[in-house]
Amino acid sequence: MLTVFWFNTSSGLGFGVTAESQVAAEDLLRKYGYPSRDVEITSVVAGVKFADLDQKHIVPNAGPIIVKGIWYPRHNV
Repeated sequence: MLTVFWFNTSSGLGFGVTAESQVAAEDLLRKYGYPSRDVEITSVVAGVKFADLDQKHIVPNAGPIIVKGIWYPRHNV
């Protein structure tokens, strides 16, 4: 079963990932070089919904959250 995660960061908007677990989501982020060395993950929200996210920037620029992968920034399609 896939879970939708939102990773809040010390700067920038954060990252959205859908994966089997938080560890798998973090592995996907590292695979794509996220976060950069000067950015820290400050918290993680499991089960996030589009309604919970920034409607003016994140939602219109995100990939589908039902597909495994990094959907913000979009890498899963």
